[in-house]
Amino acid sequence: MKTPLVALNLLHQPVRTATAILGVAFAVLLIFMQLGFYGSAEMSATRLYDALDFDLLLRSRDYLCLTSARPFPRYRLQEVLGHAEVTAAAPIYISWQLWRIPAEDRGIKYYADHDYRHYRRAILVLAFNLQDAVFRPLPHGEPPGPNSLRKLATPNTVLVDTYTRKYFGKHSQGVQAELSGAAVTVEGQFTIGTGLGADGLLIMSDRTYTRLAGAAALDQPTLGLIKLQPQARSRAAAIKEELHQSLDAGRSDVEVLTRKEVERRELDYWLKRTPVGVIFTLGVLVACLVGIIFVYQVIATDIADHAAEYATLRAIGYSTRYLSGVVLRQALAFALLGYTPGLLAALLLYWLGQRYEQILLFPSWERAAAVLLLAIAMCSLSGLLAVHKVKAVDPADQF
Repeated sequence: MKTPLVALNLLHQPVRTATAILGVAFAVLLIFMQLGFYGSAEMSATRLYDALDFDLLLRSRDYLCLTSARPFPRYRLQEVLGHAEVTAAAPIYISWQLWRIPAEDRGIKYYADHDYRHYRRAILVLAFNLQDAVFRPLPHGEPPGPNSLRKLATPNTVLVDTYTRKYFGKHSQGVQAELSGAAVTVEGQFTIGTGLGADGLLIMSDRTYTRLAGAAALDQPTLGLIKLQPQARSRAAAIKEELHQSLDAGRSDVEVLTRKEVERRELDYWLKRTPVGVIFTLGVLVACLVGIIFVYQVIATDIADHAAEYATLRAIGYSTRYLSGVVLRQALAFALLGYTPGLLAALLLYWLGQRYEQILLFPSWERAAAVLLLAIAMCSLSGLLAVHKVKAVDPADQF
């Protein structure tokens, strides 16, 4: 039976071993957080669309992203309703409005002659006809239900997303607020997510929306939620092409998209055309690089400190291949021992991020497995880089 060199090496200098494990755990934590933020960006990019109920979507061809959308003529929805397979086409109005932070949340005493324009923040507003069913359930969230939506029938009432940032001040039920100069009352909350590009979200009826944007604004919706006959939903892509042909007629002011196309384009915009995706991808690479360098330094130092012992083992017959295997197994042990504390710390930070910072951080088995494989690959590479030091040990030089 061969001597368990890996275990003995790990136990011989517990402080060094603990330092290596903590270094791996830190790298694992960084990877988890960067992947978590990337996943949060993916989820946030399509969060509102995930909550909207539609089979096809009508929008302006000048559309950039949800927070920079462009309106289109409402009569286009009437044209869509002319298709035999279309059962409904609901207009959605999205715009930025100025939310005035309540006086008691400004941190200063109120004076009637004070200029409070810098206490206003832009908030994303979504309005629709209450007769239209525009929301569907979410796996992580709670879109407004029938009871909450009925409250919006009262003029000048709104519902506020729970992910709206705290610096908007109080926005719980019963709060009296000001929105673009109009007085509104918060009648409740819902949980969807504000998405990327917006720090706050509220919904209202189209009737209340006219007070903010004028009655003419109802003729310029931002999105059109198209619902098909149940038996026609499998043909959504074909119906989309048919609608394109009937809508274009030499004009190109609108486009029709399937849900998959909407999600793909929104993800493409936020993760490829903005720095969001690049930053988090680079963060993962940097975390891996930190882990590789750290583990390499620990193993290389251990080999240098025990050069005489490695030379003795070679002199009594242990092959270079076997000793290289010891180094690689030691690196693998660091990966496995460092993964667990890194995982636990990441789960804690995920929970804190959700609870206190309204960040959509949700762990998954797929991500946990991916990070484990990355940790093993990271430490294995460190071991491979350190193997040459074992091969360079010559018994003749030591004795």
